[in-house]
Amino acid sequence: MKEETLDKLAGEMERQHKDGLSYKRKMGFLDKWPEYERFKAGDQWPPVTNRTKALPRPVFNLIKMIETHKVANVMSEQINMMFSNEEMDETDPQSDVGDLFSRYASATWERIKQDELNEEGLDVAANTGTAIWHYYFDMSIKGGTQYPFIGEMVGEIIDPMNIFFGNPQQRNVQRQPYILISSREPVKSVREYAENNGMSKEMVSQIKPDKDTQDEGYDMAKDELNDEGKVTVLTRYWKEGGKVMFAKSASGLTIKKATETMLSLYPVAVMQWERRKKSIFGIGDTEGLIPNQKAINTLVAMQILSVQLTGWPKLLYKKGAIDPSKVTNAPGEMIEDHSPPGSEGVKYMNPGNISAVAANLVESILMYTRQMTGADEAATGSAPSADLNATAIMLLQKASAIPIESIKRRFYRLVEDIGRIWEDIWKVKYNLPRQVTLKDDDGEEYPAMFDGSQYHGTELTLKIDVGPSSTYSESLMLSSLDKALDRGDITYEQYLKYAPRTVVPFRDRLMKEIEEKKGIIGQMEQVVNGMQPEERAMFDAMPPDQQMMFLQQIIMQQPQMMGQAPMSPQQAPPAMMA
Repeated sequence: MKEETLDKLAGEMERQHKDGLSYKRKMGFLDKWPEYERFKAGDQWPPVTNRTKALPRPVFNLIKMIETHKVANVMSEQINMMFSNEEMDETDPQSDVGDLFSRYASATWERIKQDELNEEGLDVAANTGTAIWHYYFDMSIKGGTQYPFIGEMVGEIIDPMNIFFGNPQQRNVQRQPYILISSREPVKSVREYAENNGMSKEMVSQIKPDKDTQDEGYDMAKDELNDEGKVTVLTRYWKEGGKVMFAKSASGLTIKKATETMLSLYPVAVMQWERRKKSIFGIGDTEGLIPNQKAINTLVAMQILSVQLTGWPKLLYKKGAIDPSKVTNAPGEMIEDHSPPGSEGVKYMNPGNISAVAANLVESILMYTRQMTGADEAATGSAPSADLNATAIMLLQKASAIPIESIKRRFYRLVEDIGRIWEDIWKVKYNLPRQVTLKDDDGEEYPAMFDGSQYHGTELTLKIDVGPSSTYSESLMLSSLDKALDRGDITYEQYLKYAPRTVVPFRDRLMKEIEEKKGIIGQMEQVVNGMQPEERAMFDAMPPDQQMMFLQQIIMQQPQMMGQAPMSPQQAPPAMMA
């Protein structure tokens, strides 16, 4: 590692931060991204002026509707990370490490709330065009009683406004010369962090709050509470000798020295909603929808204004004809006209009628916009016609979702990148045995020991398994099982086993009772088959109710008769033989 003074390292990070801001400013991102956020939030009109204060300001948030639908569509499938050994050897004790990593990936997915992170990231990507997932090892997390551990992997979404790439023309994250992340953090916590990492108290006191919020871009990020103040913290990742290094700085001082993480991959994954040529920053839907949104809002506003002027027209009067202070908006009000006889001193103005083309134009813009973005009626679940059956609607939905398929593929590739980051962190940071809770194929939890470092040299392949998870998919699955049961292709036990757990919530209890009943019947058959010929003849001569009582008594006495000859029909109580 190159020897650098702390201040020199912090100064270099400050320069890289300014260079990154300058690049985004030239590209217009610092102005465009906040505008996209305002439009999606419904703030779609310019500030009110004296000339526009009476203008209606309706908002038909087409942007939010389209992006919410597309994000839900991308997340509609259930995703699993499936690890497997690259070289299969049944004699190798680590041959099942792929299954272990797959199950631990599922447990990690639930623990860090990966679905929430994905939803947040996709919302940002649909709006601004770029989403960034960041994972790090949090040493403040502690747990375990029998097997105590310190540290756990956590994840977060980084806004594209707060990340700076050394080569923004390179779309491959792992080829970046460095990655810089900025954040606004309380001065008190930053000082504690710096002191815990070996900074002297004299230097710690130099970390002071600042007001550098203008480059945060978003309206809500520019105004901070005036309590103890905040300071901009820069976190930089870079690679030396194939290993990831990281450092932190604040107020022009290095608060975390250059540290080798032993990781091979940057713990950062990036997804572009739509690819932008020669840029790591993608294109979002909002960028192309704003002109359409403005046109719809303006046309509807003009229609509302026309209705207002027609229903409540302006009053025109000649000077001296009436007393304006006595005129109100009360219905049926009488107005005294002081104008000379034969002339009108007061009358209502007749505004021009708005053309019907305006209303039709709004419908056309909405229809074409939804069709071109893959969010038409069929895609959002509305039947285009009452005459269509469920199969036809499903086929229309599938056809309308074609524009989203490329976005889904980029999302699945992102999940694969995230899986590789997790694998890298597990093999490096999880270097002590810890007890984790995994799930078997039936969804039942069981404890297992996990020490990722012992698999450091094991090469794994990763496949992203995508399956249906929506309510509609569960309905199709249940319908298929119903038909198979009616045809006799499967038993009732198989039906319960493969039915969705959300559809049959009491499945486990019901299957347990069936198994217990099958066990008792099996014991009865075993007793009958083990009888001698003469005993079987006497048993067959008994009435059915006595046969059942006899078998129940045999089964109840079996634990007490271990090592003794089983009771024959001749030994049955007189009451049973009567």
